[in-house]
Amino acid sequence: MSLAIALVLMFSGIAAVSAADTVRVASYNLLKFSQDNEDGRIPMFRQILDSIRPDVVVCSEVADATVGPRFVSDVMRWAPFAATPYYDGPDTDILVLYNQLKFSLLGTRRIPTELRDIFEVTLEHLDKDGRADDTVVVYGLHLKASSSSSDEQQRTREMTALVSNITQRRNAVICGDYNVYRPDEPALQALIGPSAKRQFVDPLGSNWRRNDVAFASFYTQCTRATTIAGCGGGVDGGIDDRFDFILPSAELAPRVLTSTYTAFGNDGAARFNKSIDDPPNTKVSASMAASLKCASDHLPIYVDIVMGELFTSVGDDAATGWWKCDGRTITIMGGTPDVTIYSSQGRRVSVLPMSQMVQTIDDLPTGSYIIHRANAVVRAVIIR
Repeated sequence: MSLAIALVLMFSGIAAVSAADTVRVASYNLLKFSQDNEDGRIPMFRQILDSIRPDVVVCSEVADATVGPRFVSDVMRWAPFAATPYYDGPDTDILVLYNQLKFSLLGTRRIPTELRDIFEVTLEHLDKDGRADDTVVVYGLHLKASSSSSDEQQRTREMTALVSNITQRRNAVICGDYNVYRPDEPALQALIGPSAKRQFVDPLGSNWRRNDVAFASFYTQCTRATTIAGCGGGVDGGIDDRFDFILPSAELAPRVLTSTYTAFGNDGAARFNKSIDDPPNTKVSASMAASLKCASDHLPIYVDIVMGELFTSVGDDAATGWWKCDGRTITIMGGTPDVTIYSSQGRRVSVLPMSQMVQTIDDLPTGSYIIHRANAVVRAVIIR
């Protein structure tokens, strides 16, 4: 029996309509946000997050119990959001906001470290009919800051606490302010290194450096060159460090659409020791750049992840009305909204703008591919 026939039999009987969904996960350091340290920043956070429109936001530097209710009512207005319970641990805390149309909360857990608790949140993904079809465990962390050897060693101990308690569920993602200065720091290598107890993946790779023009688009801190009165406090120094990360588990990584990984408001300009709007930002408006500079000393980051069941089709009958795959060629029917094709590693391999003509892709190597359009996600298998 040929491999192609075997795959057709393997996936026979699967419905033709995909239950998968693309969700957006964000991580944002809120700069010690509390009722007493609001500094008029709510409209800024609303402008920023309304532009990103994430489905899950992992918030660090949460400083009191008012943050969840305020962000749910005054910031995340485009969908019915909820906040995880607030736990007042040592130093500042982690809070997770989630879109209730896409997720329900299964549980939370705190993992103590010598500085701040790491927060574990288990979310159940809901399909368009509100039925649970997938689960993801989200971790929020904020490791020790500063660059001395003792600071680095403390970050490593804090990460060891996480690794010793980490979930074995296949879908996991670790978000937050890692405060690492280079990719070979032990705290980061404990997740992405070859000897990691459980393997996680950096969507941007592990060859970046701080203060290097080649990696300017990676940086998330610091948004302002000097301290700004009435903007939450924080630090200065300009945007030259990559402190914030979203790292999926190796099992989840193929569903991460790597090309969507974004440090929001970073236009790639080399602004070492300068603010996010000096020179004028070419990625966002002057108003947005001003909000990013004042709202926090970190930029938010986000990435899109495919959740739910990916229905796979191979064979001449593998058609859903807008696409089909015969094991060698992917065909997109005329009139289909823009389609993006990703490799199983999440790399974008083709973009097909909407056309009234039938479009085909017939030069892909053997492998599994994610086909994504606005409201549908499917998977095709190519056999050569």
